[in-house]
Amino acid sequence: MRTDRIVGTRSGVEPVNLFAPDPTTVRIGSHPSATELRRWTVEYLCRPHPDLGRSGPVCPYTSRAISSHFLWAAFIEGRSIDIEQLTAVIDDLFSLFPTLEPRDEPESRLKALLAVFPDLTEYTDIDAIQHEQKSRFVEKGLMLGQFYPGCTVPGLHNPAFPALDAPLPMLAVRHMAPTDFPFLSSRHEWMDSYLKLFAPAIPKFITSTMSDRLIQPTEASDETR
Repeated sequence: MRTDRIVGTRSGVEPVNLFAPDPTTVRIGSHPSATELRRWTVEYLCRPHPDLGRSGPVCPYTSRAISSHFLWAAFIEGRSIDIEQLTAVIDDLFSLFPTLEPRDEPESRLKALLAVFPDLTEYTDIDAIQHEQKSRFVEKGLMLGQFYPGCTVPGLHNPAFPALDAPLPMLAVRHMAPTDFPFLSSRHEWMDSYLKLFAPAIPKFITSTMSDRLIQPTEASDETR
């Protein structure tokens, strides 16, 4: 496992392995919010919830990412992080995500990166930057999601379930999965990226037709699970 430092050139963001076998080697234990983040991923994301609307854990990918040590996190401190700073963080996440271990298929499909803003108490800019930047991630076969305390974005199977409510505000990056279809079906460019990734054997003229016919009139939730 890599233990050398990986630092973003724009924001200084530094991803570290959240569940490394030896946390001291990657400095994760030094941040006071790391324990709370680990607890949330294990006790919430990896377990079923009575209001979820389906069986299985809240996030079907997190458990394997944790057990394989493929879950990364970066902590960005400060109470007044503006859109310009958030954009710099997003740019670094976009650049750094492919460089984090694992890099090779199929293990890399389990990798996820969380940018955590433990001091923020206002989340409007997190919603705005996620909405603004989602397309560039989708184009590369990635998903960008937002989480924060009190987030009201509904779950796919139960609209009353606040799927993205979390104890810490954060932005999450992971690889696109076949089950992400409902979150991509509102835009042609998103559906084109989805079909390009998961239907490579289908001729392009057919996938283009499918994309035209499958676009929904209203934008689906940006939930990333």
